[in-house]
Amino acid sequence: MTPKGSPRDLVSEKGPYLHEIPIDEDHDGKTTHSSGASVLSFNMDRNRKDKRGLTFREAPVPRPPTLSRTKTIQIPQSRPKPNHAYLYHLFDPVIEGLLWDYMREVLIVVMMLVVLMWAALPLYWGSLAPGLSHAPNFKAWVVDFDGGPLGALVTESVINSTKVGNRHLDWEVKPASQFSSMQNLAQQVLEEKAWAAITINPGASSTLYIARAYGDYTYDQTTAVTLYIEQARNENAVGQLITPIATELLDKTLREFNARDIAAYIRAIRAHPDAVETSLESPSALAGAWWKTINLRPWNIAHDNNRANLFDTFRTVMSHRARQRLEAQLTYKSLVMLRIGLPLLAYIPISTSYAMLGLFFRAPFDAKFHSGAGFFVYVAYAYMDICALGLACEAAMSILRPDHMTLFLVSWLVVNISTPIEPPEMQARWYRYAYGMPF
Repeated sequence: MTPKGSPRDLVSEKGPYLHEIPIDEDHDGKTTHSSGASVLSFNMDRNRKDKRGLTFREAPVPRPPTLSRTKTIQIPQSRPKPNHAYLYHLFDPVIEGLLWDYMREVLIVVMMLVVLMWAALPLYWGSLAPGLSHAPNFKAWVVDFDGGPLGALVTESVINSTKVGNRHLDWEVKPASQFSSMQNLAQQVLEEKAWAAITINPGASSTLYIARAYGDYTYDQTTAVTLYIEQARNENAVGQLITPIATELLDKTLREFNARDIAAYIRAIRAHPDAVETSLESPSALAGAWWKTINLRPWNIAHDNNRANLFDTFRTVMSHRARQRLEAQLTYKSLVMLRIGLPLLAYIPISTSYAMLGLFFRAPFDAKFHSGAGFFVYVAYAYMDICALGLACEAAMSILRPDHMTLFLVSWLVVNISTPIEPPEMQARWYRYAYGMPF
C-alpha cells in the first residue's frame, strides 16, 4: 500500500450530503479493503468529468460511478499454533530423531567419563598407597651431646638400622659442635631441615650413674634421650611412618642398653650391701635410661584448601556468561587484560572471606606469629592459592568452554589433592610434580 495522500491512491466520491470516502488502491488499479468486504473499482477519467459538472450547491440526481470490476479478498486470520509439548511417548516415531540425538550425547559423555576415571582415580589411589618402602627418603639426625656409653650405643644402633631392609629413616650423625644448644637443634627441625632428630642429652650417662650411686629418687629417666618431631609438617608422614619407626628403634636400643648396663651394675655392687640398699632408693635410676618425645609443632586442626577451587570455578563459569556480549567488542589485548586483571581483584574478597571463616572456628593462627599477623599471612597464602587455581580455570575455559568445564574440574582436583595427602618423600617418584601444584 502506498502512503496516504498520494494523488493516485486517494479517490474521493463527492455528492450532496456525502462525506469524503478514502479508498486505498493497489498498484494494479484494483482496490481492496482491509476488512475483506466487496469493493468497487472506479474509472478515474470518468470520475474527473463527473466532478466538473457537480457543485456543492446544486444537487442533481447522482449518477452511479462506472464500475469496472468487483472483487472480494478474504485475508486469512492467524490461528494459534497447536502446542505439542508433553504429548509424545518415549518411543513415539515423531521424536525418534531427538531421542537418538540425546542417546548419542549421553554415550559420548559416558565414554569421556570412563577415560577420565581410568586416568584420574589410579593417580589418586596410588597416592594413598602405604609408603613404608619410601621411609629411607626421610632425612633424620642423631646427635650425641653425652659423649658417654649411652650416647655411643644409641648412635651405633641408629646407624646400624640403616644397613638392613628399608624400614628405617635416612639417619645422619651430626656432631654436637654443629649446634650451639638444644634449642638451636630444635629450631632447625622447625625450619624443616630434618624430619626428626634423636639427641642423647648432655650428661645422660653420668647423671644415671650418680642417681644410682646416691639413691636420687628425683631422677627422671626420660631426660636421657629426646626424640624431636614436627607433626604439623605432615600429620600422615609423622604419625604413620616417622614416629613409629623412630620409637621402635629407640625402644629396642634402650632396652638393650639397660639390660647390659643394669647387669653390669649389679655385678659391680653385689659385694657391697650398702650400695645395693642405696640404689634401691632410686627405682627409676635402677630401671635405666629412657626417652621422651617432643612434638615441636603439633597438628591440631585440619584446614582444607581444595574448597576454594570450587568457589573459583563457579566464578569462572559465571564470569564467562556475563562477558559474552562484551568480549566480541574488545581487542585481543584488552580481552586478555580483562580476563587476568578482573579475577585478580575478585580473588581478594574471596580469599579474605575464606580466611575469616577460620576465625569463627578458632583456627590457631598464632602457631608462629601472633593472631593478627598469622591471620593476614593466611589471607595472603589463600589469595596466592586461589590465584593459581583460578587462572588455570580461566585458561581451561578458553579451550573447553563451559560445556566441558566439569571434566576439567574433576581432573584438576584429582591432580591437586593427590599430592598434599602424603609428602613427596613418601610417594612414588612421579608425584614430585607436587612442588609445582597450588595445594
